[in-house]
Amino acid sequence: MAQTTIGMIGVGNMASAIAKAMHRADANLDLWLANRTANKIKSLVQTLSAQHVLMDEIDKALLKGTDMIFIGVKPKDISALFANLGDSVNIDQAITWVSMASNVSLAELKALTPEHHHWIRIMPNTPVEVGEGFTSYCFSEGLPEETLSKFKRIMSASGTITHIEEALFDVASGMAGCSPAFIYQLIEAMSDAGVAYGLNRQQSIEMGAQAVKGAASMVLETGKHPAQLKDAVTSPGGTTIAGVNTLEAEGFRAAIIKGISASIEKTRELQK
Repeated sequence: MAQTTIGMIGVGNMASAIAKAMHRADANLDLWLANRTANKIKSLVQTLSAQHVLMDEIDKALLKGTDMIFIGVKPKDISALFANLGDSVNIDQAITWVSMASNVSLAELKALTPEHHHWIRIMPNTPVEVGEGFTSYCFSEGLPEETLSKFKRIMSASGTITHIEEALFDVASGMAGCSPAFIYQLIEAMSDAGVAYGLNRQQSIEMGAQAVKGAASMVLETGKHPAQLKDAVTSPGGTTIAGVNTLEAEGFRAAIIKGISASIEKTRELQK
C-alpha cells in the first residue's frame, strides 16, 4: 500500500486528538502539521514523527502531493485562511479537504475551492483521542469511493465513524459532540457521592467511570434497549430501584434531554 500523505492546518485540541488517532491507524502515515503557534505542537510533531509546516508556507508544502488536508481552524477563520492561500489552491490536483468547523456548511466550503476539489465535513468528539470517539461525517457530491475509503481507514482508530445527513449535523453536535461533557459531570457527581460516604476520590472516580464504560458496552454489544438493561438490574423492592426512583423524582432524565436540546439549539443559533 502506497504511503498516505495527510496535511492538517490548525492543530488545536480536537485536531491533535484526530492526528493521534490517525497515527494509531497507520504508523507510517506521512503527516504534515501547520499551526499558528509552533511551540504548541512541538511535542506532538515529535511524538507522531510528523513534519512541521509554517503557516506562511502552506501553499508550498501542503498543496501538492497531499492526499487529504484536514482544516482545524476556528469556523470564523476559514474564509481568511483560503483568502490568504489565494490562487495557490487553483491547481489541477483534486485535493480532498476535511473540515472540523461546526457551523460551516458543505456549500460554503465548496465555494472556497475550485469545483474539482472535494470536501468531507466531520463532527468528532474528544474521546477520539483514546479510540472511543464518535465522528459524524458527510461529503460533497462526486467524492470518489476510493477517497472515502481512505478517509475511513485513516480514521478507523478514532472510534465509531458514521455517515449523517448534513441536515442533522446540528443534532449530531448536541448528541455526540457535546455529550462527553455531560457524562464527565455524571462521573464527577457519582464520585462526590462516593467520597461523602467514605471512599477516597480516586476510588470514587474509577468506580463511576467504569460503571459508565461498562453500561455503555452493554448497550452497544448486546443491542438491547437501555430500559431492558435497567430493568435487569432493578430487583423488586431493592436498592437500585430506590435510586432510580429518586433520580426520576429529581428530574434526571428531563435534565439530560434539556441539556442536549440546549446544545442543539445553540448550534442552530450559531449557524444563522
